[in-house]
Amino acid sequence: MTLLAGHCYQQGVPQQMRSIGMLRIEVSIFSGRPDPSWIITDGSTVRNLLSDVADAAEEVVGIPGAGYDGLGYREVVVSAVSDDEPWPESVPRSFALGTLGARNPGRSAELARRVVEGMTRHADTRLAEHEQTPLGDELRELLLGEMDAFAAEPPTWTRSPELPAHPLRTTAQEIAPSATCYIEFGAFNPGFWNTPAVQPNNNCYNYARNIRTDTFAQPGRAHGAQTGTMACPNVTQAALADGFVRRFQCLPDSEKPRWLTALVIWPGQDYHWYRFHSGNFWGHKPGRTQARDYDNSGNRITNPETCNRGGYRDFCGYFYAGRSVTIR
Repeated sequence: MTLLAGHCYQQGVPQQMRSIGMLRIEVSIFSGRPDPSWIITDGSTVRNLLSDVADAAEEVVGIPGAGYDGLGYREVVVSAVSDDEPWPESVPRSFALGTLGARNPGRSAELARRVVEGMTRHADTRLAEHEQTPLGDELRELLLGEMDAFAAEPPTWTRSPELPAHPLRTTAQEIAPSATCYIEFGAFNPGFWNTPAVQPNNNCYNYARNIRTDTFAQPGRAHGAQTGTMACPNVTQAALADGFVRRFQCLPDSEKPRWLTALVIWPGQDYHWYRFHSGNFWGHKPGRTQARDYDNSGNRITNPETCNRGGYRDFCGYFYAGRSVTIR
């Protein structure tokens, strides 16, 4: 049995428990005693829950504390226990379910109920809060009853809830003579990349895939297909080995988000990638420098084929990067 200190629990987590797949759950309901809290340590449970939340993130996720704030049941807060685990891009690392702060409170309540139903399975991982609020069947039934009553007859609400920002706001059609594909347009978010811990360790390939690996990722390296020849056919083949596909080779919904990217080459010297954003412009991150949306002339990039690319004169084409693309 492990005892974790309430607000410093992460420091008390044994090394073997810091692996992928841990969540902290807290049901906001009490006023005087600590709220019911627990840690989900089962990786498959965590992954299934996050996957379901990610699929409906814009409908079910609220900002913690932005929903009902009166006495009694308020929301279920789900939080990551570390900031270096893989995490769905559309889901904040701390979010509320079963909250009036969600766009679809009913669907949000369904997921929250599922979380609470499994509460007692995680009672063996002790938190300091359990001294005053022990987990057990009686508490679980109380929570479920209060949640059901809350969902059936929500409190009168006068404050406009603040909704979380989601990067995957737009799905759009790409139409070609032979195919109509659907892709996602993500918001331009340079603040995610331009921090001391992230900027020097991620490059244009990370930016195009929209995933931080902190490995200065290289096309093909994750699959033994990296190339040292800086030419369109070679770098393209390396990226295809990672899971990129050429434009208009449509990806299914299960591959969301499906980013539109572009590859250019400085012949014999280097490669560079761009990613399309909502607002009809392109962003990129040259090497260890800052992510940006402008070219070598300082103009916002609306067309990677014609923007000022310096010596990267060969345009190799457009590609889709779906969820299954793995880079390293």
